Amino acid sequence: MRLPCALTIVVLLNVLILPIGAFADHIHSLASPGTISVSVSPVRASVGDTVKIKFEVKSNVSPSAEILIPDKGVLPLAVARAKPGVYASRFVIGKGDSQGLYAIQSWTGQASNPDAVGKGTFLFNKLIGDFCITDVFDPQDPEKGMSRYVHQMKGFGGNFIIATSFITSKRIYYKSTICNTEHSSTVDESYLGDLLQCADKNGIAVMVSATWDATRDIPYTDRMKSTKEIAKELYDLYGSHPSLVGFYVDQEGSGIYYAPYVRKLCKYVKYLNPGLLTACSPYMDNPLLASYLSVIRNLNIIIYQGMTMASYRPDNRLKFPLRRVKDLGSVSTGAKELQDKIALTHVETFGYGANRLEDQYITGYNNIYQQILSAATVPDNDGIIMYDYSGSIYGILKQFPQYRREFAQSRDAVFDGIKAFDLIGDASKNRNQLTVYYPYTDWQEYRWERHYYSALDAFRVLGIPVDVLPYAPPHNESYPPYWPFHENRHVLERLLKEKTVLVLPSVSGFQATDSDLMKNFLFDGGTIIAFGPRIPMGRTYSRTDVFGIENTEREVNHSRIIGLIGASGKTHGEWNLGEVTLPVWRTKGATVLAKFEDGSPAITLHDYGNGKVVSIFTDAMTGAKRFPDLMRAVLNKVGVQRYVDIVGTNKDCDVAVSKTNSGFIAAVVNHNKSKLRITLRPLNLYSAGESREWVDLVSGKEMATLKDSNPLVMEVMPGSYRLVEMVARGGDR
Repeated sequence: MRLPCALTIVVLLNVLILPIGAFADHIHSLASPGTISVSVSPVRASVGDTVKIKFEVKSNVSPSAEILIPDKGVLPLAVARAKPGVYASRFVIGKGDSQGLYAIQSWTGQASNPDAVGKGTFLFNKLIGDFCITDVFDPQDPEKGMSRYVHQMKGFGGNFIIATSFITSKRIYYKSTICNTEHSSTVDESYLGDLLQCADKNGIAVMVSATWDATRDIPYTDRMKSTKEIAKELYDLYGSHPSLVGFYVDQEGSGIYYAPYVRKLCKYVKYLNPGLLTACSPYMDNPLLASYLSVIRNLNIIIYQGMTMASYRPDNRLKFPLRRVKDLGSVSTGAKELQDKIALTHVETFGYGANRLEDQYITGYNNIYQQILSAATVPDNDGIIMYDYSGSIYGILKQFPQYRREFAQSRDAVFDGIKAFDLIGDASKNRNQLTVYYPYTDWQEYRWERHYYSALDAFRVLGIPVDVLPYAPPHNESYPPYWPFHENRHVLERLLKEKTVLVLPSVSGFQATDSDLMKNFLFDGGTIIAFGPRIPMGRTYSRTDVFGIENTEREVNHSRIIGLIGASGKTHGEWNLGEVTLPVWRTKGATVLAKFEDGSPAITLHDYGNGKVVSIFTDAMTGAKRFPDLMRAVLNKVGVQRYVDIVGTNKDCDVAVSKTNSGFIAAVVNHNKSKLRITLRPLNLYSAGESREWVDLVSGKEMATLKDSNPLVMEVMPGSYRLVEMVARGGDR
């Protein structure tokens, strides 16, 4: 991790970290919305940015303010009066400042017992987090245990905690007057407050789980009411801690039925204090859920669960490969863009069955390390969160000292993995032009595993990074069980502005909402690449008109494909298919870019409005394995912007590429059990005779200096990665 070496703070009262006693648990309700509001701009900061902070107070009392700085602690902020009831401050992000959530807190009255509290946050670079199981700490000296845990967190760059499991059926780990505390000791009841004090001191942002009173048999119909009561009690008790930045929806879920629950609870959290953040962790089995969560305005953070290690449970034999972390994380980052939410990628440190270590629910080095490597290649990700370092690693190491040697390797996997995560982030910081689109259709869910995983793996074989974009309904049509009927114009505008190329992997058809989106996207200049064997029909468009093809209702076996792209595509040739049975299509206005051995079209290109649509009648994996050069030529033909061809990867790889001022940075992760020989072929960036330096960004050493567009050949060891930059000789890095 790049740990901070300097801070730049503007208009501070002083530079002394405040004593933790200043943030004692207060005793009356803070839930007085609107008394103090805090607005922050920008909410995502970069080096050199001046973050402007505005405080609005509905009283004649001047507010006090402070800021929680990741890895450092709490510092006071000077507040200047701008006009009656409005005050201002600012904060400048310096080059060496810590990454994470910066939490601003304002209050009136005494710091130890404020009359009202206002909160605000902004994000600088990445969040590195953990689900903290509160009762993992030694009851004899929990404060010492928390200090050690936080010290370990900071050691690998951790800056964020979600405190969970502090309400159990028997014991309560905070000072509750709602829950039954007869089995809870005084030490038990101090746990959450002690953890927040430790977080204040060390500059760790904390979200607290919002759940119902598990000490009582509460009917399901009353659980939302109970959850709200608990959330209010927690906020009244601990809201004056600067480290408390919000609430996590403890109830997990799957399917779009989960969205109303999240919407209702997040709305209540914002009622308690509009500056509190909200977060949830949906299950991975329904990508449409991410799209419905993306339009909940009061939801700030989405953590889409990878469920890789959990797929090895005896009752859940899915056995997802480690690379699936990237796919599920990409669903989350694809969904976040509409409202610029924070998207975190989920990594599991526990194990089931064969993935257990020493018969404990902890998994080994490679399982943890390679999950983190996969998470690092998620495009435009905001960070990573583990489930969980506290229990599976910190707690297990303490509980089973006889296995310290074995379990310490799992701890090392986190430290090594987060270091790699930070480095690889330079290659995955930008979204990719190619985006696999997941539509709103009732019959699509089973295709996520059948067709989408295969398509995502196909682009791994091609060495081309892609994004995932789930359908997002218009906000006023995002209330299930009602169906959406209209396209989301905000999505359409964004896709056109960013020149996104949509990939459709064997989609059979669209409801009106996506049908309109695809039609208008193409008409206004967008590009679609549709893979077979299904080419999507539309509710509001004619497939023949849009794609320029017609289904003959026949199927035949094909053995060869012949490229006909022409001079601009530069690719002619013939490729063996083996034997593939496919529907037969005929052109109705489309241009044939490739044909099968019997002369029937294999790849077509059609203009619709100002846009272009490509139909490739094999599935994506067949194309990637059987005719990869032709696939790349098709991408070139329709103007997909790429900077390098990465050749030699397979489906057990992850790749990421980002453009730089005079070249690019590329990451290749090898999840295979054997080393790979990879060739990097630069594209369209260079003048004749120009020299380019290749630099290994892990070691910081130059690998080669090559002229023109000559390729670089390198090896990637099993369970490892390479990160290289190509830059003009003497150019900026």
